[in-house]
Order: sequence, then structure tokens, then C-alpha cells
Amino acid sequence: MNYELVIDDLNIWQDDESLFRDYFHLNQENVSLDMFLKKYESDPLNLQYALHPETIRNDLTEMQFISAGRNVAIVKHPRYFPLFYHKHGFFEAIYILSGTCTQHFQEKKLILQKGDLCLMAPDVLHGIEVMDDSIILNILVRYSTFMDIFMHTVRDKTQISEFFLNNIYSKKRRDYLLFHTEGDQIIRNYVLDMYLEQIHLDTFSDQIICSILTIFFTQLIRRYKGSMEISGVHQKKQAYESAIIPYIIDHYNDISIEQVADHFHFSRQYCSRLIKDISGYTFSELLTNIRMQQGENLLSFTPLSIENISEIVGYKNPETFIRAFKKSAGCTPTDFRSRINTASQLRIY
Repeated sequence: MNYELVIDDLNIWQDDESLFRDYFHLNQENVSLDMFLKKYESDPLNLQYALHPETIRNDLTEMQFISAGRNVAIVKHPRYFPLFYHKHGFFEAIYILSGTCTQHFQEKKLILQKGDLCLMAPDVLHGIEVMDDSIILNILVRYSTFMDIFMHTVRDKTQISEFFLNNIYSKKRRDYLLFHTEGDQIIRNYVLDMYLEQIHLDTFSDQIICSILTIFFTQLIRRYKGSMEISGVHQKKQAYESAIIPYIIDHYNDISIEQVADHFHFSRQYCSRLIKDISGYTFSELLTNIRMQQGENLLSFTPLSIENISEIVGYKNPETFIRAFKKSAGCTPTDFRSRINTASQLRIY
């Protein structure tokens, strides 16, 4: 595969990028605002974004970026798009293919260089600034995808698996992980492979992208765990603190607090307090969260009946599952599946 051709294609200026670039340089060029508006009058949406970035939605959803039935989307971030702070309910990895960019958070900013990869948690307020010819790729990972493609990573107890666990099943969250891969072409080529697979989309592409993504994250840990930067300052954990939530996930469809306590040789009372301290949830709340997450996954990506899904996630009575799901998701499992099936992709940036 000729990766340089892919990079050449990514370097081509798209119409929206040209609009944002021209507006950014408007005061430096001998061009009036009226001339600029006339030139781009056929693109009112991006004109609105350029002139009034405060009107851009700042609470983005999976369905706006990740197509129904897909787990991952790889998006080129438009150059010169105005900085705006936003958050979303999915995981996002920012990969710097060439040049630099600035990743803004509420209380700090990161200057990212070529080869850097910043893995961000859901619901973190942030903004990306690319004000030159740099090429930035956003790898967007559906929230529920964790249950399908990262289960073996959880068992490996790596930093990435802990990052996912903390941000899905714990209230003690980390904003980001940062890897400095510099000129590592192996890492770069995994990203480009996923991008190409998305372009040539067919019925197997999503599965292939998920497989590449799993290897990609594993390679990141293998090659850069010694230089990885983790946001925030956290006390060193005891071994059982990193093992207790993965154990519950592994046995979520048929487990009790007594079984967890026996496995780790704790009293029931101490085990309950420990789970609450680690996750911020009671055992019952945590178990329900895990079951509902898997229920969403099965509803989204399988044709299984509600009754079968109910049994798989640990509810003998389907009505109990339906009530729990409606309380968690705000709709019935049938309505949730219907929304997934009819969702369409809408590009925001």
C-alpha cells in the first residue's frame, strides 16, 4: 500500500477548509468582508460557523458522527475551523499526522506534535485548534464499543484498559492519555489503514476497523507505556483495586456481592464500601450500569430478541430488564433499537 498517496489526498484542501482559511486571513489579505461573503454564499452553514462560532453546538452525540451500526469513525479535522469548546458522549483519539495542533481543556492546553496521540474521555470539555497546514485525524469510538472490543484489554490490566474502565464505570475520571510516537510509521500506518478501510466501506469494514483499533491500542501500550502521560495526579492503587471492576464485568450476568467478597477474601460490608469508593456507585448500581451497557450493545449490533438479550445480561424476567433499561436509557429497548436503525449521520465539523 502506498501510504504517501493517502497522505497526499489528506493534504488536499476541501471547500470548507478553504472558507475557514480565507476568513482567518481576511484582515491580512486585500479582500473585503463583502467579497468574502459573496465568494462563499453557496455554503451558508460553514459561513455561519466562521462568522459566529458561538452558535456551534457544544454537546455532540454519537449519531452525529458515527453511522448507525458502526463502532468507529475516522474524521479529518478541518483546518482553520474556529476554536470552540465542546463535549460528547464517545471516546476520541486525536492523532497528529503532520504539523502541530493545540488541544485546549478548561484549565490547561497541550501543544501536540507530529506523531502525538491524545486519547480523551467522554464528556470532557475541550477544543481543537489547527491554524496552519497540519493534518489532524480524529478517531471517534462509540461509548458502548468498549464491551465488545476491549474486554481482552481489560483482562490485561493495561493503562488503556484502566482509562476506559475509569471513564465508563467510575466517577473518578481521567481527562486524557497522551502518547508521543514521533516518527513511528507502524503506529501511523495503523491509523491510515483504519482511514482507508472507512473510505472503502462495506459490510466487513467496521469489523476490520475494530480489529485494527484493538491492535493499535495494544501496540501503543507495548511501545510507549514508559513515556505515556496521564492527566491528573492519582495515588498508587492496590492490586485488587484495579482487578475488582474487571472481575465484576467478567461475571456480570450472574454475580452477587457475596461472590465478589468471597473471591477477594473480603467481608461483604468491606467489599461494598470498597466498590463504592472505587467506582462512586453501590454494587447494585454498578452491576446495573454494566448490564445496561451490554444491553445497548446487543440491541445496537445484533438481531437478538428482547427476551434473549434479557437472559444474556442477567435478567430472567424480560419485564424486569425492560423496566431497568427504560429507567437507564429513558426509553424501552424496542424504542432504542428503532432509533439506532433510523439514525443518520450528520457532519458538524
